[in-house]
Amino acid sequence: MTLQCKSIEFCYYWNMKKKFLITVSVLLVLCIGFAAFWYFTYLYKYNQVVEFRNDRNQDVYILGTYHSQHFNSYMNYSMADIVNCIKNVDPDVVLIEAREDTYNEYGVVDGPIDMILAYSYCVQEGIDVGMIDYWKIDNDTRPNTTDKNRDDIIHANILEKLDSTDEGCRVMIICGDTHLHEQTKRFKSDGYEWVTIQDRRSLFEAQGEFQYPSAMAAVIEDKIEYASTILVDEINSNVTDDSVREEWLNTSAVLADTLRRQLELVEDNGLYYT
Repeated sequence: MTLQCKSIEFCYYWNMKKKFLITVSVLLVLCIGFAAFWYFTYLYKYNQVVEFRNDRNQDVYILGTYHSQHFNSYMNYSMADIVNCIKNVDPDVVLIEAREDTYNEYGVVDGPIDMILAYSYCVQEGIDVGMIDYWKIDNDTRPNTTDKNRDDIIHANILEKLDSTDEGCRVMIICGDTHLHEQTKRFKSDGYEWVTIQDRRSLFEAQGEFQYPSAMAAVIEDKIEYASTILVDEINSNVTDDSVREEWLNTSAVLADTLRRQLELVEDNGLYYT
């Protein structure tokens, strides 16, 4: 039955109301769709692992991580999940988001806390571990940022490591989830074969009770010392812009404080801040 408008004014406002409701409904659907896409792409832990195979019959897994966010229970992606995934993939070699030059010069794993976990676990279990990250301290670089050039260099470092790894080996790359997506693009562009992981959930299944690696606390302490001394010296030497230097120094101080808090969790074998 057709609505009978008693006046032109009533029809006008009725039509405007319908347009408004339709517009709001469309925007709501788009927002829900975007939120769902963002969640399943960047926050759903079972989508944070991919697999490729190259012409040297190497299986290359990439595990995306959230760094300090693993200590927040609402992320539903704990440090235990990282260890479980390493165990279940059972790699011959693990490559982590840390700078090899820093490790070689100072003996410090300068990657985020989840990289310290991965490194410590690999050392404990006798798994070969390499480092692939790149960043620098200067006037043109801001702390805790990334760009295309960084991922290009990370990718070049990965390929160099793969070339020096035996044929048929299983290699696991562990890096922040942003790098996961960037490296996925580059592996596809390189012609690596995408391998469908049939049961991603099984890669995160626990094998016994979780325990932090015994050496992890010492590795964290080394990084606290590095952040409080050597890194400060590097900042003062390499950054001449006062505002940029202050930003770097503040970041270094916050990093050391955060690591101290995380060290307490590790020593208590705790998974979450609260």
